[in-house]
Amino acid sequence: MDVSFEDYKYYPALRTRPAEMYGYRQLSDESKRNMLPIITLGAWRNQEGISESISQLQKAVGERPFILDLTAESSHQNAALRKVLDSEENFKAWQSYVTDIPNAVPVIQITPSAKNQQIIRQTRQLENSGLGKVAFRITDFLSETDKVTTALSAMDSPENALVIIDVGYIRETMAASIAACVTAINQVREDVEDAIIAVISTSFPASVTSHLDANSGGKRGIIGILERVLHQEIGGSEVAIYGDHSSIHAKVYANAGGRYTPRIDYPLYDAWAFERRPETNSTGYIDAATTLIESYPEILEDGSWGAEMIRKAAEGLIDGMKTPSSWIAARVNMHISRQLALSLESPDGDEEDFDIYE
Repeated sequence: MDVSFEDYKYYPALRTRPAEMYGYRQLSDESKRNMLPIITLGAWRNQEGISESISQLQKAVGERPFILDLTAESSHQNAALRKVLDSEENFKAWQSYVTDIPNAVPVIQITPSAKNQQIIRQTRQLENSGLGKVAFRITDFLSETDKVTTALSAMDSPENALVIIDVGYIRETMAASIAACVTAINQVREDVEDAIIAVISTSFPASVTSHLDANSGGKRGIIGILERVLHQEIGGSEVAIYGDHSSIHAKVYANAGGRYTPRIDYPLYDAWAFERRPETNSTGYIDAATTLIESYPEILEDGSWGAEMIRKAAEGLIDGMKTPSSWIAARVNMHISRQLALSLESPDGDEEDFDIYE
């Protein structure tokens, strides 16, 4: 199995959560062939160990290549995952674990306590095993960029690596995020001129209430997609490959259960439109779906699984789609489908033509 990072025009990042894995799983085979997902392994809800997370991940990706990372969020870790993250013997536990997954491209683990030599040796050993490819993920620009460039420079061939610059949540920090991203890219390219870089970010909010139409009675709104704006501002596809967090907020909180407001999100090219029905039960999804189709009749021709679920809901068929998690899966599925199509049509997605919704 040969992996050429530059052949992919879109890098969607996901976590091993039920909604995200199911939404990705429902993508068409053709779509999956044209992207390389970055999947962060975390504990599966109510399960010990990490075998269930890997099982669900493998159901989603099949035998296709994917990039595998380990979560750094303690709330999504368990004892088994922390054991794999152990930095002893150049992250031997991680190396052993990931090389047993034949279609996984490993993310080089950089923990706060890891020494440069541990990172370099981990990189060189993983470059010479499995698929012969590795990825670096920079989330803390100040502490990690130097470590990445040092390890990248020590590789047999830097083209065997993808450098992922993960900007995180950008909605309230766009100018600072752009500046930090450009600085990190320049720093990597100063040391390794031909480094292959992907930039991923997210602008999906933790709450949609601030994006409600003031005249909708709390029922609808529009959320601007800013990920492609950032990508264009840093120089577009000439500088880095586009990626995003698949319409998921950068920090995921555990579901507390209890009451919820039925809401369906419909991803456009440049925004997420949503309909919500406060003070209703799951039947609120039926009315939300009906209104979305009235507002966006293109849903009737949308070939994605998520759009099909909206059409069925409008007909009153909501079995299996009565929870927020099921509609997050639908949004993830539609968002990835839309952004992949945009990336294949034009690597820069014609960002300059987008309307910007704050």
